[in-house]
Amino acid sequence: MNILIVESKAKIKTIQKVLGRSQWRVLATGGHIECLPADRKRHDRKEVKKAYWSNRAGELPQPPWVWEDRGEAAVDAIRAEAAHHDEVVFYIATDPDREGERIAWHLERHLRELGACQRVTFQEITARAIESAVASPGDLDRALVDAALVRVFIDRLVGWRSRNTAKAFVERGTTSMGRVQTPTLGFVVQRELEREAHVPIAFFEVSARTTLAEWKVRFHEPDDAEAWRGDDGRPNAHRTASRELAESAEVAVRESGTLEVESVTSRNRRESPKQPFRTDTLLRAASSQFGWSMKKTNKLASVLYEAGHVTYIRTDSTRLSEEAVLAGQAVVVASWGQAALGAAPTGGETGAGVQDAHEAIRPTDPAAARLPDDVDADARRLYALIRARTLAALMAPSLRTTLSLRALAGAFDRRLEAALSWFDDPGWRRAFEPLSGPVDTAPIRVEPGDGAPLGPATEDAPNPLLREDATRPPARYSPAALVKQMRDAGIGRPSTYASMIDKLGDKKLIVEDSGLCPTPGGRRIWLEAAPLFTVRDDEPVFDVDYTARLERRLDAVAEGTASGAGVWEELRDEFRTAHEAALQARDSGKMLPRTRQRLADYLAASPEIAREVGDLDALGEVEGRALASRLRGAGAALLPTQAQNDWLNRLLEGAGLSAIEAAELAGLEVSEPPSRSDVSALIDHLKEQVDLSRTPSDKQLRLVESLGRKLALDESEACALVGCARFEELTGGRGGTASALIDLLKARQRAAKT
Repeated sequence: MNILIVESKAKIKTIQKVLGRSQWRVLATGGHIECLPADRKRHDRKEVKKAYWSNRAGELPQPPWVWEDRGEAAVDAIRAEAAHHDEVVFYIATDPDREGERIAWHLERHLRELGACQRVTFQEITARAIESAVASPGDLDRALVDAALVRVFIDRLVGWRSRNTAKAFVERGTTSMGRVQTPTLGFVVQRELEREAHVPIAFFEVSARTTLAEWKVRFHEPDDAEAWRGDDGRPNAHRTASRELAESAEVAVRESGTLEVESVTSRNRRESPKQPFRTDTLLRAASSQFGWSMKKTNKLASVLYEAGHVTYIRTDSTRLSEEAVLAGQAVVVASWGQAALGAAPTGGETGAGVQDAHEAIRPTDPAAARLPDDVDADARRLYALIRARTLAALMAPSLRTTLSLRALAGAFDRRLEAALSWFDDPGWRRAFEPLSGPVDTAPIRVEPGDGAPLGPATEDAPNPLLREDATRPPARYSPAALVKQMRDAGIGRPSTYASMIDKLGDKKLIVEDSGLCPTPGGRRIWLEAAPLFTVRDDEPVFDVDYTARLERRLDAVAEGTASGAGVWEELRDEFRTAHEAALQARDSGKMLPRTRQRLADYLAASPEIAREVGDLDALGEVEGRALASRLRGAGAALLPTQAQNDWLNRLLEGAGLSAIEAAELAGLEVSEPPSRSDVSALIDHLKEQVDLSRTPSDKQLRLVESLGRKLALDESEACALVGCARFEELTGGRGGTASALIDLLKARQRAAKT
């Protein structure tokens, strides 16, 4: 029997239908199956604390990999299926990128004793691609695996080693820094600093509407001494700083009633199509065209890919395969004729940072102009956008004619300007007509001496219009614009763009406020913590250029031109030096926010000592930490934080108890006022009561039943392990007996395998 393994369950039905069931079974992992130890409650504490693991010279580290939440169950399901057959061959068809190769490597480690393991990849989930892939399987790409492993190791090292420094710069809560996360945060912070430094420059504009066009008064020539100049120092002929000049222009245009065309200049322009979509350009286009969030676009694109309608959606490439080009060209010719074809594609982008293992994002069948109605309406819209962009890339340039007009307003000595345009040949723009409507191809005739009467004016829409305004600060990044910035800077990868921005939000380093805005903690992380980490020549580790060069070193590993072990050792030693420099710099300066807050908490509970300490600003970091440690050792009781008080009050309200009643029921002695540890103990007790009152989720019960069957335990035998008689008696929540039973059954299963 052949067992083909993919990541997403959504792919199973389509692939199983192509391969049939007589010789094939298709199963899914749900993504990564193993990760580095990170959870202190579930994993070995000693391993959880490690930032990196030692390695032999010329080899990568070999850490103790642990199961992802879904990983063990996924591998158990694959093993169970294999056990039903005398002989199996595993076809590992995880996604065709570095992370997919790493998942394949983890799977092979667990499955190779059960049968031969073959690596297969496909860019699209179509019968043609699937059949071709399984007909010519190969081996794991060790260079890609090494690149993925080095990325995991360096991300762990940077994240683990920098997190305590990051925490020192925020008063409370948790935060983090990261190899790509922190430079991305830097873009947001720097943009906010630019906004705050912006000095508005006032200006006046005068515009007028006629049946022919929209006009603007041209106040100055670029070389005029009085020419208005914007934030960048460049002149804008249609703006003036003179209120008097603007008011005289408005009066002159209104009194003229009709503008007289003085000159007409014609200009022809060829506009080439854009290249097909890659991940970041698709995210930006969907945001611009439909106003969608990146999360929505990613979800819809995944639906289209998994259903076989488009190719792989995480790609840095704009290349189209020869087969795709021919199929697309056939659609272009059938739709708009041979003359609509453009020059043969050049093969997409090349250069540093471009991973060209994949194609661009394109339809798997460009002849399919519309997807079935059972596909989500927004997914159909996204498909139409992808198809239009792909076909447009194969089409001829558009030819546009633009008329630049100048007109007189009576005796006023300044001209008014307008522009009119149409397409002599729409070219590639025809591909977008189903989305944007027909392209205007009607020529416009205008001659010098023609009159253009002013249109009607109302109180809400004066004509002419005198507008007084000022320049605005640069806009905050939208998520899509930040993705573009990341991509242009050469940091991050298509599979991580959106998740990186989500992580910054989850860590409360940025918030959405008419765009992405840094929190106070985010500012301090970028402006104060990040600069402490430097390598040779005082180059910041979190500098964009350094991060981009690191990405290129990972690319070299993936391409097989650099040793994974060698690159890892270089990066490890560089960051070790940077971390030591950061610790020295951190401890040599003034007291940091976290230490100051902790010390303030101790002193709030010890007012007599607070009077002795005096001004906290006079203490350095080392002095502040030493004093906090002394107070803690002397038994100073911390007062609860506001967050703790709020949480306790919510739990008390839900339980219908006062704090005194809850303490009595829990058998706790609570001081007056309650200390931080008192409140923490009350919260833990109330949480446990909430968990005990919950019923297990359906997912928990299904997992208990499944694990019990695998261990040949009936309901009563399994439940007896946690002191229950049947499933109905199990309790839900994290501290419930259902969760405890799942842990026990998994432990038994692991023991049975060894």
